[in-house]
Amino acid sequence: ETSVHPSNFTLLDAKMISPLKRITSTTILRSSFCITFAFSLIFERQLSSAFNVCGSHPHRNPCLSHSGLNFSSSEHNEDSSDGAVIEENFSGTINPLRLAVLKLGMTELRFTSPLNSEKRVGFYICANCGAQLFDSEGKYDSGTGWPSFWKTAKNGSVALKSEWDGRIECSCQRCGGHLGHVFPDGPQRKDVPEIGLSTIPDSDPKTGDANNKFSRLPRFCMNGASLFFTPKE
Repeated sequence: ETSVHPSNFTLLDAKMISPLKRITSTTILRSSFCITFAFSLIFERQLSSAFNVCGSHPHRNPCLSHSGLNFSSSEHNEDSSDGAVIEENFSGTINPLRLAVLKLGMTELRFTSPLNSEKRVGFYICANCGAQLFDSEGKYDSGTGWPSFWKTAKNGSVALKSEWDGRIECSCQRCGGHLGHVFPDGPQRKDVPEIGLSTIPDSDPKTGDANNKFSRLPRFCMNGASLFFTPKE
């Protein structure tokens, strides 16, 4: 009979078990994040009611390179946002997962944000400082699992910076909080209201030919945790 060296069994065992371990670990990590995020939102709302913190606020596609995006790189500058619309009596956030996104640049899991299904008319403000960043007019369903917009709410409301991997980071111009990234694969111009096209801020990145209705607009792919929604009164 042919004998097999014991080390071969060890190698075979490693090849079979290692992928299973990775899959199991990833599943557990994702599930833990979703559960933690859900409880943190509940906890945040309870604290909001108890201490009047943020009490007035009810609450991927593969990454593309920045090829096709024309923009002026800008760091956040508090002095340049004097005209920014700031929500009154805004107290920021104490949610640890929101802070992980805003301060550490982490990315929330796709399809976990309640803002994905938000259809009301209103504004999306920075969860850190309360500056108005986007509005419902520029929101659309990108199918990526993150809240997406094809334009910002106001000229100079966000800062853009090219990252080492070719992506364009989007952050709040007023406080520098990380919001997400912007890509050149947004909706076609023919699929958005013409009146909206006329109100695109000059500071938004330029994509394609503005005179070609089939050219695409930017896709601001935002972390829902970095935003609060305020209904329009």
